[in-house]
Amino acid sequence: MSKTHLFKKITILLTLFLFITVAGCSSKDEMMATEEETQDPGDDDPTDDGTSGDPVTGDPDLIIVDIQGNFLNLERQFSGTSKGLIRYRYMFGEYIQSVYSGATVSAWRNSYEVVEETYRLQKLNEQGSNTPNHLGLAEVLQAYTMMYLVDIFGDVPYSQAKDPNMFPEPILDTGLSVYDAQIALLDSAINNLSQNSQSVPEDMFFEGGFNRNNWIALANTLKLRAYLNLRLTNPARATQGINAVLNLNIIDTPEEDFQFRYGSSTFPDDRHPLFFSLYGPNGAGGAYMANGFYDFLNAGDSEPPFIETGIQDPRLRYYMYRQADRAPEGSNLPCTGDPDYDYCYVGNFYWGRDHGDTDGTPSDGVRRTTYGLYPIGGAFDRDLFIQARGVTEGLEGAGIEPIFLSSFTKFSLAEAALTLGTSGGNSQILLEQGIRLSMDKLINFAAGQQLDGFGITSTIIDDYVARVLEEYNIASANGKLRIIEREYYIASFGNAIEAYNMYRRTGFPVLQSAVTNAGPFPRVYLYPVVATGGNPNIQQQQVTNQTFWDNNPAGFID
Repeated sequence: MSKTHLFKKITILLTLFLFITVAGCSSKDEMMATEEETQDPGDDDPTDDGTSGDPVTGDPDLIIVDIQGNFLNLERQFSGTSKGLIRYRYMFGEYIQSVYSGATVSAWRNSYEVVEETYRLQKLNEQGSNTPNHLGLAEVLQAYTMMYLVDIFGDVPYSQAKDPNMFPEPILDTGLSVYDAQIALLDSAINNLSQNSQSVPEDMFFEGGFNRNNWIALANTLKLRAYLNLRLTNPARATQGINAVLNLNIIDTPEEDFQFRYGSSTFPDDRHPLFFSLYGPNGAGGAYMANGFYDFLNAGDSEPPFIETGIQDPRLRYYMYRQADRAPEGSNLPCTGDPDYDYCYVGNFYWGRDHGDTDGTPSDGVRRTTYGLYPIGGAFDRDLFIQARGVTEGLEGAGIEPIFLSSFTKFSLAEAALTLGTSGGNSQILLEQGIRLSMDKLINFAAGQQLDGFGITSTIIDDYVARVLEEYNIASANGKLRIIEREYYIASFGNAIEAYNMYRRTGFPVLQSAVTNAGPFPRVYLYPVVATGGNPNIQQQQVTNQTFWDNNPAGFID
């Protein structure tokens, strides 16, 4: 990596870290906080809708770096707020606390900065800057950004958002029209990325420097992602679109995984933000992980209601790190004796909390099970039972943001093959490929680590796959879909956005219900105050509204 590339990557990281809310608060505030949630320390003017800027000036090299930094921020923010909804991490109290927060304010601003800056690059190219690869990369990230916004909020500004000088109060566009515009934009991006240019953009995501083929693969994969979301409302279009993409370059190998890799340097600090807050000298374990997710990994020794395969998932020790070798009891287990709880401790020293639990917060931060080796670059759980802040092994924070991986592609194609009959291959074979890619990802991630016989081996993978396929072969069509989404859900750990979409699209996996009254499950987020404040064209919505591609019945999921 060149010094210039490293400097620009560190610049993005430092920008990102300015928004991180450091873990370590106490009591109810800690239970409500999410490690990934971010607060924008800038202007809190409620009339600022995040769409200000001059669209005809700027340095393309600086603009493309800024676009990538903004995209990384918004992806982290939306994934962070979704983790409690989708039960990767424990959620305190009501759903609304996740979908109307400082994180959504920052994510909204970051999103429209991507739109404005992409428009700026378009204008600069019209003026003769001759940076088509910069523009193509930006267009891919803008398409990704706007699809995120539709997935999360439903109808959002787009047609007027790129030019705030002309349209200071942008109107809402329908989610479908925004999706259509982004699919068309991806064609423009592919065309621009295919142009030879002496001006090469900095690439903060794919390792080894800018590779146009990787960005084209991402563009085509985003089409796959979009068409899969369309399968409920327009199955014919979804089938045709997915079949067309299958003949193109898509993300289907680990080398094409779309991710952001952190470093292990402490000065300047380029480590994964969660590593710093959990494994740093003042780390306190962070928010609880969700007991429901432990069930899918078969972490415990009890008999919870959600065990699926009946065996412990080989990914468990990569995902989770246990800090204590004793079970919670007394004040550390506040739900003891409450008949409303299915369980509050799954066993095997995995300290978590039930979904929506609002009981008191024990002083157990240094005993809670927390993030492990993957994806934050923490420690592999080889029965050390040492507080995370005292661990001297692992990747020292050199983790990743897994944004869209090759395993995600395989699970998506498996769903499409099963539900639409697309021509991308047999759903069972695609399911197996997705599982194997997920397992291989962890093997490579842990290369060089001391695993003490607890690591994933080819034999373990074969045994796991055999059990899943045996289950799959005897399942009904609906049961097969449930298995595909369960495996996608487990493999998606680290990125809750895809799981949030999957859950609303399919109703799977079946997740633990809140143990208290958490309110209706958010089918969309509330608009942040920077969207509604001062803009009469955006009225606040209800969380029971549904994005255009979600036509499942009300109360479909909780």
